[in-house]
Amino acid sequence: MRNVYLAIAIVGTFLLSYFIVGREMNSILLVAGMILIFLVCFFSVKLSLILLIFSMLLSPEIVVGATVKRAITARIEDILLFTMTLGWLLRMAIFKDIGFMLKTPLNRPIAVYTCIAILSTTLGVFRGNVHPAAGFFFTLKIVEYFFLFNVVINYVQTQKEVENLLTMLLIVSGIICLYGLFMVASGGSVSPPFEASGERNSLSGYLVLMGSVAAGVLLNTRVGLEKALLGVLLAMIVVVLLFSISRSGWVASIVSTFVLFFCAKRKNTFVFVLIMALCTLPLFLPSVVHERIHFTFHQVGNPMEQIRIFGFRLDTSTSARIFAAREVLRTFINHPFLGYGMTGFFFIDGQFFRVLMEFGILGLASFLWLLTSVHNSIRHAMTVEISPRLRGMVVGYYAGFWALIAHAFTANTFIIVRISEPFWCLAGLTVVLLSMKHSELAIADAMGNRVSPLVA
Repeated sequence: MRNVYLAIAIVGTFLLSYFIVGREMNSILLVAGMILIFLVCFFSVKLSLILLIFSMLLSPEIVVGATVKRAITARIEDILLFTMTLGWLLRMAIFKDIGFMLKTPLNRPIAVYTCIAILSTTLGVFRGNVHPAAGFFFTLKIVEYFFLFNVVINYVQTQKEVENLLTMLLIVSGIICLYGLFMVASGGSVSPPFEASGERNSLSGYLVLMGSVAAGVLLNTRVGLEKALLGVLLAMIVVVLLFSISRSGWVASIVSTFVLFFCAKRKNTFVFVLIMALCTLPLFLPSVVHERIHFTFHQVGNPMEQIRIFGFRLDTSTSARIFAAREVLRTFINHPFLGYGMTGFFFIDGQFFRVLMEFGILGLASFLWLLTSVHNSIRHAMTVEISPRLRGMVVGYYAGFWALIAHAFTANTFIIVRISEPFWCLAGLTVVLLSMKHSELAIADAMGNRVSPLVA
């Protein structure tokens, strides 16, 4: 009977779309897809979250506009998130089985950072240094990430659901790695699906984050089959990361490895595996890695565009980042408190310097407050009693957090869609685990049987 209802819903959706937009097939498919997604979000919260996770890395981008400085793009998950919002609000109004915004340690820093971003960008529009369309859409991206976090903490209610979404995230990372290996085998540049070939930092940041999570689960899970599968996944991640030719990703992976070492229970085993990997890795390093490292310190170019450090002349890309950081520190004083607004200054490849220039000292302070709150939530989640697999997720997310901090010094890590969406999804899952534990303690306390969380 369910299949009959589903068939009726699909046929009815296409008929409704036809009468809404006429006979243009692309518009019919778009509207029909949105209606179907709305129905899925309304009737099945779990399925809508799975759709969202798969759309994070596997959805194409659509150019919806352009300014003199940059193109304005949208992705399938943007439409999905918008449609999810409508379904979520309607479900909340009718069934009242989910809240609008749960109380979490991240609510205040998220609210402050969002308000500063909106205020700064609005001032930039009035000053004339921010294009209204670019400022609106890029600021909307920031809000979208926080909405994703809010969706997760409102929809996910059990540890089993957390584990299922973790599995989906790992499956998607496996698909991305298979795609990357195919590109390596075909001799093409490695990049995320539907992404420009030059977007190496997008792929490297994502791989380091999900590689850290996979490594954390591998170090903590007790299921032999899962360990074997995660070992294969990590091997694929390492290969694709090497061929991404992203120096930011390589440095971030080193940071992640150190954090995982300090969090590992069996440090001797960890050190043994690490030493074996370091001894054998040089034998299998692809030539493009050697060339990239040599290029960094020995590029032949214009000496006026390159910086010399310890006798080495850095390549123009690295030098440009340093020159841009200097320019930020010299220029941000013109608008020190709220900055130039989103997209109000020239492009800067460095998250912290970009936040300082666009949102000023207040924006940078609120951004650091937000990151500190995420860090504290992860550290707290590492001390509660949860399953070994979920503890591995939290430990891996902690290593990935610090890896992305390192990554963000030379890339716009926390604005890049392919990185930020899984990052905030994992933040939501971590906060969900904390809220579950707090609920258990509150119930135990009300029953007169106070229980303290175990330190894992």
